Amino acid sequence: MARSPSRKRTPAPGARRIEAAARRLFAARGYAGTSMADIATAAGVSKATVFHHYRSKQALYEALVSEAVSGFREQLIPLLDPTRDLTGSLQDFAAAHLDRLTRMQGTMRLIAREMLSGSSAASSLFVDGEMSRNFGLLVEALRRGQQLGKVRTDVDPGLAVFLLLAANWFLFQSSALLHRHPDLAVLDSTDAYAAELARLLTHGLAPAAPPTPEDSP
Repeated sequence: MARSPSRKRTPAPGARRIEAAARRLFAARGYAGTSMADIATAAGVSKATVFHHYRSKQALYEALVSEAVSGFREQLIPLLDPTRDLTGSLQDFAAAHLDRLTRMQGTMRLIAREMLSGSSAASSLFVDGEMSRNFGLLVEALRRGQQLGKVRTDVDPGLAVFLLLAANWFLFQSSALLHRHPDLAVLDSTDAYAAELARLLTHGLAPAAPPTPEDSP
């Protein structure tokens, strides 16, 4: 059954103030190092007010990243469509994903920090939460491509999706440093980077097989 489009979340003014304080503290101290009492103090409200809007610290954290996660599903997943030109599909997805990481860098850095720390917040998101479901949808897209003969059947679609996302995340996290390396001049252009990454994922590193006598004119 098709999932109905999610509505854009519009928190109340008090909740927006709480979220702004939580975003600052999570970024500075991490999820584990921030308490609901800390957030209440930073937001200038009582702890009871924080719990009135969010039943737990986990719920508050998920509210902060919900727009990024739902937007990923609605805007980016449809781009990875191996039923059309596979290289072009991968290129479009890679470029749009990198652009989204950059535009939402505050929220994305919160996610990245928790994933690197292995906190319970990241575990809930990636192992059994919305990020996990989004990852699974991308894997399903490549599996459909395999069934249609558009994607090689001897590759692991989960690993292929992981490589695609990991390349973008590492570039997003280390862009200033990576752009200085002379062997990474391709990173100077998002379009050139996305095209090369898509070509590499599609065709790999092995040289093209020489034509057989039957292929010769």
